[in-house]
Amino acid sequence: MKISIFHESWWLSAATGGRFKEAVAMRDNDVVGRLPYVETRRGPFRTLRMPAFTHMLGPVVDAGDGKPQTRLIRRLSIVRSLIDQLPPHSYFHQHLDPSLDGDLALADGLAFQEHGFAVSSQYTFKIDCGRSLDDMWTALYLKTRQHIRQAEKVYSIRIVEDPNQFVEFYLRNIKTWGRTNRVEFASFPLVFSECRARECGCILGAFDKEGKPIAMTFLVWGHGMMFYLLSTRSFDIKDQGAVSLLIWSAIKKAHELALVLDLDGAYSSGTVRFLSNFGGHIKTRLIIRRSRMPYKALQILKRHYAPDETHRFT
Repeated sequence: MKISIFHESWWLSAATGGRFKEAVAMRDNDVVGRLPYVETRRGPFRTLRMPAFTHMLGPVVDAGDGKPQTRLIRRLSIVRSLIDQLPPHSYFHQHLDPSLDGDLALADGLAFQEHGFAVSSQYTFKIDCGRSLDDMWTALYLKTRQHIRQAEKVYSIRIVEDPNQFVEFYLRNIKTWGRTNRVEFASFPLVFSECRARECGCILGAFDKEGKPIAMTFLVWGHGMMFYLLSTRSFDIKDQGAVSLLIWSAIKKAHELALVLDLDGAYSSGTVRFLSNFGGHIKTRLIIRRSRMPYKALQILKRHYAPDETHRFT
């Protein structure tokens, strides 16, 4: 089965403290489908979501061999079976990568839609870092290259070994900006530790000449993909050079590992303009949601207070 790092049992266990659940489809004695989720209670409401720091999930399916049509029909049948096993809930929310299983996972949206789920799109940029560094440098927008060169004169990039340093920096920046933190960091040290033990994650930081942190990002990778998973920057700087340098450093890290880098952050047209400067290609994910009344009414009331993610890069 084609999976992402977020489908790994160790990741799900670390991100949830071992409290994740799965719908499972079997054929004979073999597992042919899994749909992980984390179940939470919000007052009288049961919600099924992705765990913390898990930006994509959805079904993983073994559609077997055969012609594309045969595999498609088989996959749809398995995904429908997984959906049927979900417990009664007031709210469901997951993001799916339609490129899994040779793009066959795109059909998962149809299976969810048939079951009354709303299907919409989220945008991201992916950069194939298997190319030469010269090719990727040339693919950068001219002004972006200038920003990176200028930033290299005043900032240094280094590995941050202490996850608490990242958390403290993130929370300090959120407070300085006057925003409300909506990231639950309780499981972050364990997620970071598990990634470091498997050599599939690191924190990169951009520091000024006095050693003051300017920007940081948490990178994770596996199964051919690296994710620019969670980033933050000091809000008392006006230039974008530090962030551009940090992204370029992530590109170089992905190049070392021959991975595709997913920038994981096209939340607004402004962010799209910024991320398009790095030579990637815009891609879509599927957002799967279902809200039942009266939870739906509660969501509408809170919609005006949704987190603003555009500050992550710009």
